[in-house]
Amino acid sequence: MDLPLRQRSFEPHRVAVTQHKTASQASPEGFKDVLSNASVLVIDDEPGMRNFLKKTLTEYCARVDVAADTDEAALFLDQANYDIIILDNVMPKKKGVDWLAEQKKIGLYSDAILMTAYADLETAIAAIRAGASDFLLKPFRSNQILNAITQNLKRSNLSRQNLILRNELEAGQDLLRHRHALIGNSDLIQKVRNTIEHAASIDAHVVICGEVGAGKQIAARMLHDRSARSDCPFVWLQCHGLNEEAFKSTLFGRVDASAESDMETRGLLLNAKGGTLFLEDVERLPPACQNLLVELLTTGRFRPIGAERSFPVDVRIVCSTTLALKDAVQESTFRTDLYYLLNIHEITLPPLRERVEDIVALAEFFREKLVARMGVPAPEISASAKRRLMAHEWPGNVMELRNIVERALIRGTFDSVVDIGQNNTEPQSLAAVERRHILSVLDACSGNRAEAARRLGVARKTIDRKCQTWGV
Repeated sequence: MDLPLRQRSFEPHRVAVTQHKTASQASPEGFKDVLSNASVLVIDDEPGMRNFLKKTLTEYCARVDVAADTDEAALFLDQANYDIIILDNVMPKKKGVDWLAEQKKIGLYSDAILMTAYADLETAIAAIRAGASDFLLKPFRSNQILNAITQNLKRSNLSRQNLILRNELEAGQDLLRHRHALIGNSDLIQKVRNTIEHAASIDAHVVICGEVGAGKQIAARMLHDRSARSDCPFVWLQCHGLNEEAFKSTLFGRVDASAESDMETRGLLLNAKGGTLFLEDVERLPPACQNLLVELLTTGRFRPIGAERSFPVDVRIVCSTTLALKDAVQESTFRTDLYYLLNIHEITLPPLRERVEDIVALAEFFREKLVARMGVPAPEISASAKRRLMAHEWPGNVMELRNIVERALIRGTFDSVVDIGQNNTEPQSLAAVERRHILSVLDACSGNRAEAARRLGVARKTIDRKCQTWGV
């Protein structure tokens, strides 16, 4: 004898037809934790069922809309993107499975729970093929539908988190490992931290300027973590090397009915819903991609490739650039209107050579983190090594310092890991030249300040004062 449909398990494609908890097993608090930000669209031609679901779900969900038929439901979908669609299968105008299949082809990324009063295998297979993520038999209790929505949201969120984690791994291990760190006690870096705190409190787009390796990705992550969007995803896109097709596919996604999971085709904007989109090296976007970004920011909507429906944008955009965007605008390589759309708030990261007093603290921070990862002894940063580190010009900034520390751990010593006499063709400030020269002389004197002062022809107090300023 065949088992009732609710006792079978179907798991091809993305669908799970499961036994949901009864009222005695469910936890209202557990529902609220998962459903508090959920948006749900109910489609049913029976007024009693619509009212029942509206009343039940409104207590737990952020948004609940109801539609009496598929035509009205399509209007709702043109205006908003829902996490869950609860769909009756038997309705006067069109079967739920047929309508769902049509919507998936023109652009629908919501999970769909199909309701039916008929527990036959043919309907279950049709639901799977149409793209339904769950199957619920009528009549059902309120806790059963709440549990069905909860389980679907958990699956969807887990898939999205996996994709976002993969995206962050592509951004580099440091962005994950040191995402909460903007190390240093200098006045310059403290000012940056204060600016980030202020920018985080204002939900506006931000441009972060700085040299290569200055820590722009870290600053972007800190900005997200301190903002009201911190509980939502942080996604990253490297703009250099993108063409129009790759930009649209990665950012907007595509409609692909043959894909095993629509999570793969959603694009970063849908996966980052409510969070932050970080565009690295935004000044390198080609003109066609800049046009798409302007349209996105001015309309507040985007259309996946192959879709007939557009979706609202719900992300904060944070950009990084190594080139002042004003200069790019003047050189006609960056759109003027895009500059004003993005540059609501600007944060500038100082190069490492301008915050000398932070160098040793950063080196010690990286040493601690890398020792734990590499499983090697932690060599001491000698006074001579500190002077060499502080005399270096750091053209690669914090990124270069991290690599220097890793090289020192491999060698087992910090001595001679930095060549303070390297040729540097970049213009240097008078203060930088002075620092390099004094520290070079100190290093030649093995740290003897009196001897260094004698060789330099200055007072010992002058050397002491300079060293105190630099933290040597």
